[in-house]
Amino acid sequence: MTPIQKAAEAITEADALLIGASNGLSIAEGYHIFADNEMFRRQFGDFRQKYGIRNVIEGCFYHYPTMNDRQEFLNRLVRYWIKDYHPSQVMKDLLSVVGNNDYFILTSNADTHLELSGFDSERVFEIEGTFENIVMNIPIQDKSREANAFLDRYRNKRLVILELGIGKRNRMIKLPLMQLSASEPQATYITLNLTPELYIPENLAHKSIGLEGDIAVTLGELKRLLI
Repeated sequence: MTPIQKAAEAITEADALLIGASNGLSIAEGYHIFADNEMFRRQFGDFRQKYGIRNVIEGCFYHYPTMNDRQEFLNRLVRYWIKDYHPSQVMKDLLSVVGNNDYFILTSNADTHLELSGFDSERVFEIEGTFENIVMNIPIQDKSREANAFLDRYRNKRLVILELGIGKRNRMIKLPLMQLSASEPQATYITLNLTPELYIPENLAHKSIGLEGDIAVTLGELKRLLI
């Protein structure tokens, strides 16, 4: 049985899925907050030329000379990345992979694409907030209680921990997920990432599945196996 077949089997037999998602998932969709790419230059070329801003994350936290300039950047970001967003094939495939399973999602992505693609907002915890939090200057919605309730519900059950595009040195989401995988006797840890960032510690090797490569391709293959 291949690794992706093992992953599909684990998801089929799971009582629930705990999903962790970071920048790699957004990149698979074509949205890259750290890139000075064609999309950034098309959407924010005037800011790049005027201020030397080279990516979305710089633009969000740049010290603009006026509040109007800052607000224009943020308003444009919300317009292009949220209001004009249409669910990508990546998100459609992820929805199919989750299927009818109960789930909870922890993400550091601020684009709200998960909710916009059909995931339940009550089961998505943006731990660093969203672009709209920044634009409207409103506090991050803390869903720690919901996350803990989910974990309590599936303690000692067949929990699949599905990690999407989280860097190997990430301590905000990856480290807690690895620790949870180690402590839960029936957990299966499945991680999707490009080869340089795919990491499974030795103590989890016996209960882990690493799926290397483009997340968009891998999710499509998983979906086909689960149909």
